Amino acid sequence: MTRGERRLAERLEAKLESDYLIWYDVPVGRKKRHPDFIIFHPRRGVLVLEVKDWRAENIRSIDRAQVELLTQDGIKHQLNPFEQSRQLAEQVADLLDPDPLLVNAPSAARRGKLCFPWSFGVVLPMITRMQFDEAGLSKVIPEQRVIYADEMHEGISAERFQKRLWLMFPSQPAKPLSSRQIERLRWHLFPEIRI
Repeated sequence: MTRGERRLAERLEAKLESDYLIWYDVPVGRKKRHPDFIIFHPRRGVLVLEVKDWRAENIRSIDRAQVELLTQDGIKHQLNPFEQSRQLAEQVADLLDPDPLLVNAPSAARRGKLCFPWSFGVVLPMITRMQFDEAGLSKVIPEQRVIYADEMHEGISAERFQKRLWLMFPSQPAKPLSSRQIERLRWHLFPEIRI
């Protein structure tokens, strides 16, 4: 784990209740890509988060597709973390979508679509909200989809921290997932064989 990933893991453990499920660095989809964190709550849905331990002064340029980053090894070009989290969240949704237990019934308004929302975001544990604003990063990363350094301190209330997570969602499900649906979702994300 990077320093920022460890910090986020500590906040998730301390600020979320026991009905949340959290996966760290598990392979998903046909390409077996590894989102940093997948968070699930039966009343909220699935959230994919990418953590970047970047400092504002190391970002040379950024657009919707990529970032030019100054590292110890020189200039590196990487995928924009928001785009990266979007792609990973789509892979998670594609993995769950074929399961008839996890999609809306044919009579529902959103028939054939997942019966819970899924979303994605970015965690910048080394960049404050003010630094984010000053650098103009909101032009390429929606600010409501970012958790900043000053929103991850140890003293933040559980309520405020959770609110930050769930503001990343476009909607809330009409009803929570059943225990059978939760088990099925868990199996898809991290299959285990029980004897």
